[in-house]
Amino acid sequence: MTDLTLPTIQLNGTSRATLSDGYGAAYRALQDAIRAFNEIEFHCRDYYVQPAGAWATAVTERDAASAHLRSVQQYLEAHLVHLGE
Repeated sequence: MTDLTLPTIQLNGTSRATLSDGYGAAYRALQDAIRAFNEIEFHCRDYYVQPAGAWATAVTERDAASAHLRSVQQYLEAHLVHLGE
């Protein structure tokens, strides 16, 4: 992920520890969510009674949702790297 506006650690701002704790907690929660998302049973047998193309559409939609999760993961990782975690 490029061109993020990352926080500047300075005397009048939030401490590095507080930011690290917050981003770290969000990252760990997201990892749990990604794991749970990936463990959802996802099979074409649950779509075959729908109109033609439903399985392909469901796969595309799931892939898009997974990409959004990865994007948030990259956002959090960039902050953690910036903060020295």
